[in-house]
Amino acid sequence: MKSSQSPPLKSKEEVQALLEDYLPAVGVEVLRRFDKDETWGFWVKYGEFPILIENPKDTRYVVVAFQITLSDEAVIINLNEFYEKQDRAFLFELTRVFTSPHSGFIRIIEGGRVIGFTVLRNIYPFHPGFTIKDLDSALQTVVGVGDVGIAFLQSVMGQMVLDHTPPRPATGPGPMFE
Repeated sequence: MKSSQSPPLKSKEEVQALLEDYLPAVGVEVLRRFDKDETWGFWVKYGEFPILIENPKDTRYVVVAFQITLSDEAVIINLNEFYEKQDRAFLFELTRVFTSPHSGFIRIIEGGRVIGFTVLRNIYPFHPGFTIKDLDSALQTVVGVGDVGIAFLQSVMGQMVLDHTPPRPATGPGPMFE
C-alpha cells in the first residue's frame, strides 16, 4: 500500500543553493542577490534583459519575472488612452502578445495609470522533481513573451525608452503585485 504522505519540501537554503548552481549552468549571469524579510532571490541577466527571480515569503514557489516599465510620459499617456477608450482591438492584441500557455502578465500601475507590464511564470524548486529544464524553460518563456510584447508596443507607440528593472516603491507590496 502506498503512503499518502508527500515527500518533504526543500528548505529555503537548499533552494537558494540549487538555483545558484543552475543559473550559471543555463548561461545566466547573476547580477545581484537579495534576502529581505519578505522576499529573497536574484536579479539575473538573460541575454540583454534583466530578469527577477524571487521567492515571496511563506510560499513554496519562485516567480520568474520580466518587467517592462515605460519611462516616456507621452507613451504612458498614449497607452492609458487605449484603456480609457476601452479600445478592444488594442487591448485584445496587447493581451494576446503578453500571454502564453506557460506565462501570465500583470499591469504595473502607479498613481492609477498603467506604466508597464510584468510577464511572469512560477517555478517550484522546493518540490521534488524540479530540474534545470524547468528553470531554463521559465527564463526562455518570460523573455520570449516579454520581447514580443516590447515589439508590439513599439509598433503601436513608436520608439520608446524602457526601464526593465523598476525600483520597488517605499511602501506597499511593489509594482509586480499590483
